[in-house]
Amino acid sequence: MFSLREFVKTGLIKAIGIQPDYWVILTSANWLQKGVLLEEDLIEIQRLIEEKNIQVEPIIEEPVEETPDEVEQEVIEEEATDETTTTEA
Repeated sequence: MFSLREFVKTGLIKAIGIQPDYWVILTSANWLQKGVLLEEDLIEIQRLIEEKNIQVEPIIEEPVEETPDEVEQEVIEEEATDETTTTEA
């Protein structure tokens, strides 16, 4: 037997990630107001939206820049290596 509630709920769940979150939320609220969806349906839809948003957020690592002291130390080490190589030859 056809269930309008399941039909609407399934459509809204499939729209998560395709439609903007606010659209899914507002549309869900409208169906709740019409008496088609239940509050438990909206809780499930909200949970799925939150899960989607957690998965989408990338972790951005900022590049580590060397301080002038570290660069100077590397130059000193390279010069020391060059002098050792030149002296041995």
